[in-house]
Amino acid sequence: MKQYRIAECLNQIRLIGRTYQDMEQEIIYFNWTCSGMEFEFTGTCLLAQVYAVPADEYDGIPPIAPKRRVFPWIAVFLDEEEVPIRRMEISSEQETVIIFASERIETHKIRIIKLSENAKGKVGIGSFSMEGSITKLLCNTDKRRSMEFIGDSITCGFGNETQEKERFFYSGEENGWMSHAAVAARLLQADFNMICVSGITVGEGIGKIKWPLNPMQSLYPYTDRLYEESQKNNNSLTEWNFKLWIPDLIVINLGTNDSTVISMEGDYRKGEINFERNYYEFLQLVRRLNGPKPVLLCTLGSMDYYLYENLEKAVENYTKDTKDTKVKCFKYGKIKLQEGYGACGHPSMSTQIRMGTELADYIKELGLFID
Repeated sequence: MKQYRIAECLNQIRLIGRTYQDMEQEIIYFNWTCSGMEFEFTGTCLLAQVYAVPADEYDGIPPIAPKRRVFPWIAVFLDEEEVPIRRMEISSEQETVIIFASERIETHKIRIIKLSENAKGKVGIGSFSMEGSITKLLCNTDKRRSMEFIGDSITCGFGNETQEKERFFYSGEENGWMSHAAVAARLLQADFNMICVSGITVGEGIGKIKWPLNPMQSLYPYTDRLYEESQKNNNSLTEWNFKLWIPDLIVINLGTNDSTVISMEGDYRKGEINFERNYYEFLQLVRRLNGPKPVLLCTLGSMDYYLYENLEKAVENYTKDTKDTKVKCFKYGKIKLQEGYGACGHPSMSTQIRMGTELADYIKELGLFID
């Protein structure tokens, strides 16, 4: 069995989403939800040398709850199948995992993606060992539809694989592949990227409390600020090259946590005005970084709709000031009792699938992605 460093394979693999290439350690990290890599493999056995950076999280309501260590989860898909052939926790900082094995030589498209979110631990591949060969996929991805999803825990698929509403969840109970974002993208036959963090806001609050997370405004321009800060590389943040991949549509589902911040700060009117300003500025940022091509779809739901009218107002003011007409708004249907709940009252798997279908149908109504 021959081993190949990941750097030797770069010309043969297609990276999915925002991946962080640590060439000093010779590891490609794919930390964002549903990011990863795909390629064609011909042979009988493929192993990957995988590296993990675990995370510490509260096992309940902070700051009184104890902390626990969590590791990332990944999945392996063959060809165009939507159900993974392998799903595994990377439960140590370095281990060798089986990607594919067969008694006879076979040729398959292989996709490796991360199921859990960035904050639930980082994961990367340093090398492959194989009886066979990796070759580049021949499909022309430049002609495929493309989407990007920017969001919070709802987009991450927070606890969508548990039905215990009153507790936090383990990383193995978060399935980003079955979030509404990934479901909608598959229904629309689109390639997609996801930039999502549980608990994240659009921008800063009005200063009465200190929210524990950086807002999306300060994460979005970078390849993976969460990873670099976990490695204490605060002074050398890597900016994302937005020319590498320009989506046709960018879906933004933010505002749920901003509502929580406003409630905690207590000054509702000032908080609403601040949110409108933050959202307006974030639209400016997304447009400036991505250029004129993408349609921006501003959504909210399915947990909280307090700021939806303020979101619409921010979009209205932005459109009026910039003459940018490629910005739309959409509200997901609320969680239905019969669908149940995921962890901490988040959307269940059933709700996520329904949300993805709603989103795909609305995108078709806009005249986008019609066969």
